[in-house]
Amino acid sequence: MNDKQPPRRETIALNTKLEEDFVAPLTAMRGALEILRDYPELAEEERVRFAEKALRGCARLEASVRHLGDVLYADKDAATRAKPTPSEHAKRVKLNYDDRLIDLDLSGIQFSSPEMVNEFFDTVDQIIEDTGTDWFFVVNYACRIWPEAWIAFAHRAKKINVSFSLGTVRYVDVSDNDPWARAAADDPTIHSSRDDALAEISAMRSGRSR
Repeated sequence: MNDKQPPRRETIALNTKLEEDFVAPLTAMRGALEILRDYPELAEEERVRFAEKALRGCARLEASVRHLGDVLYADKDAATRAKPTPSEHAKRVKLNYDDRLIDLDLSGIQFSSPEMVNEFFDTVDQIIEDTGTDWFFVVNYACRIWPEAWIAFAHRAKKINVSFSLGTVRYVDVSDNDPWARAAADDPTIHSSRDDALAEISAMRSGRSR
């Protein structure tokens, strides 16, 4: 066996990321454009719908390419040198006991390694565990996750959701004109403002109370 070959789990994670960021939008664009080409008799509203689908695919692909460029050309050494301390991590966790809500602020963080991911989530886990209860989470997701940190990040985020979450909603503030936020906002599962995220949390509360 070639020792330099990446572990199978990392290969699967990378392939999944490539599928989501590049193959999926290309497939959607091609499907929509082929329908427009092959069915000229479509009603105008249908043609508009498929054209908009292709444009959404273009936007997703553009965001993925922009993100890839950031990853390839960002100053990773600077991110490593600026590694936050546990006390700085703790400042990113805000507990609202009245609303049973945690604001988790990931904005501006570059998760450049599994070690950094684990240091961050070790702090977060301890804070939440000390409360002795479960929470709703609203997460500012304007962060960067380096490819080698993806598996650790996905595992630790999933662990928090399973262990402590009554419901989790992610958002980025696109009004900040932050390129990281703009790239993340192209993900349909991420809200474009904290207010929108809180509205979904409210809907979750209503659903649980029925």
